[in-house]
Amino acid sequence: MSQRIAPEVAALVAFKQLNLVHALPMKGPLDAVFCRNVVIYFDKETQRDLFARIARLQRPGDLLFLGHSESLFKVSENYALIGKSIYRRV
Repeated sequence: MSQRIAPEVAALVAFKQLNLVHALPMKGPLDAVFCRNVVIYFDKETQRDLFARIARLQRPGDLLFLGHSESLFKVSENYALIGKSIYRRV
C-alpha cells in the first residue's frame, strides 16, 4: 500500500537524505524524525551516538518514528516508547 502526503502538509515539511554516521547538518528543533528501517544495520555504539545527536535537536514532547523491528532499548534514555515504534522525547 502506497502512502502519500497531502500537498498542503508537504509544503510545511523539509525532506532530507542524510548520511547518519556523519554530523547532522540541521540546527533543529525537529518536531518529528522518521528514521525507519535503517538503524538495524548499525552497531549499538553507532545507534547510541546517532540518537544522542537526534535528541539534541529535539525538544521534550517531539516524536521519533522507527521501523517495526527497531528499538531504543539499551540505546537511549532520551525517549519514552508511546506506540509500537513511536517514541516521545523526554
